[in-house]
Amino acid sequence: MKFLLLGFAAGCLLLFLLISLVFGSKTEQPISFNHKKHLEQGLECDSCHRYFKNQMFAGMPDIATCLECHKEPITKSLEEEKIRKFAQKGEEILWKRLYEEPDYVFFSHQNHVVLGKIQCQTCHGNIGESERPPSRTFEEMTMDWCMGCHKKHRVTNDCLACHE
Repeated sequence: MKFLLLGFAAGCLLLFLLISLVFGSKTEQPISFNHKKHLEQGLECDSCHRYFKNQMFAGMPDIATCLECHKEPITKSLEEEKIRKFAQKGEEILWKRLYEEPDYVFFSHQNHVVLGKIQCQTCHGNIGESERPPSRTFEEMTMDWCMGCHKKHRVTNDCLACHE
């Protein structure tokens, strides 16, 4: 009887974990941004994420960046219209972060993308093919994951390289 109860408890725990992974916390963005469509129009990542080549953070597009192309309607999309509504109200688009490192971790997009020649897909998956914004991270950025990448690329795993 004891083993039956332990087995049942373990099964319930496994089921709960599986459900949380599949239906777990998802992030809804204020605009359903279509990466694929923008790339098909010839835009590169740095058209919207302007800082990833020269600063530690990539940056999210501000309203002025979006209005460079979307000041006037290009399509009949309700999502595109949201951009102009934010602008009319004098509001920024409050994109929600998916990736966030703890305060004691130093991560530089410039170091990884420019110096390390790491492609965006390495950490962000095939984002260029997505027609909707991701609702969760592609990779869980654990210390083991980062250290594995550093080892693969023969980059230092010294603590002070990433931890302040």
